[in-house]
Amino acid sequence: MSKKTQQFYDKLSGDYHLIFADWKKSVQRQGVILDKLIRKQGFDPTTKLLDCSCGIGTQAIGLALQGYDVQGTDLSPKSIARAKKEAKNFGVKIKFQPADFRKLTQVIKEQFEIIVTCDNSLPHLLTDKDLALAIKNIYKVMAPNGLLIASIRDYDTLLKEKPTVTQPHINGKGESRYFSFQEWIWDTKKPIYSLNHFIVKKQKNNWKTECRNATYRAIKRAELTEFLKAEGLSSITWHMPKETGYYQPIVTAKKR
Repeated sequence: MSKKTQQFYDKLSGDYHLIFADWKKSVQRQGVILDKLIRKQGFDPTTKLLDCSCGIGTQAIGLALQGYDVQGTDLSPKSIARAKKEAKNFGVKIKFQPADFRKLTQVIKEQFEIIVTCDNSLPHLLTDKDLALAIKNIYKVMAPNGLLIASIRDYDTLLKEKPTVTQPHINGKGESRYFSFQEWIWDTKKPIYSLNHFIVKKQKNNWKTECRNATYRAIKRAELTEFLKAEGLSSITWHMPKETGYYQPIVTAKKR
């Protein structure tokens, strides 16, 4: 994960909500879905929760609305700044601060019963060393018997298909219309792809296009499972979208 990843999210922070047809409804919906999954794992909203890749607050705010005691960290300072504003808009209290999850223990000095890292954050870690380091830091801030919840894209399927463009989604009405899509450029030798993320906004008689760039590692579920096991996590279980209603596969794991 390079400085480029932080720059990607810094630049996207102001427009991140445009990825969704209705971001506020998505915040609430994701909170309900994740709360249901957490309860099935034997936890409830009385527990302390850290979202260590919180972005502008999509999952952190959603879970705070469900009653969880939430803190949030993220690589992008501009995303953190927006998350603070959005939490106030939703009427929830969340402590947000910048932190690279490879160096989480340098910022977070307490332990949490639940750690969340959703929305395909871990695949920004392109090397085994960085991925293992992030998981090690996450493990250290987990309380004994704590729970990890992480979501990634369905790379088991995507690596077979290797799509080069995503379906555009058009949202909004009239002069407030906008749409977004992504171009994926696959490495010919490694399971890595460069992403060009386009957001196109209607502006009077014209359209304005914004393009931001990032790089991801297409990590399969079995691979990520092995990294979690290597750090000492157990009870590792994958939950697919058909089961949860969430838009990505979710893995849960517990600290012994």
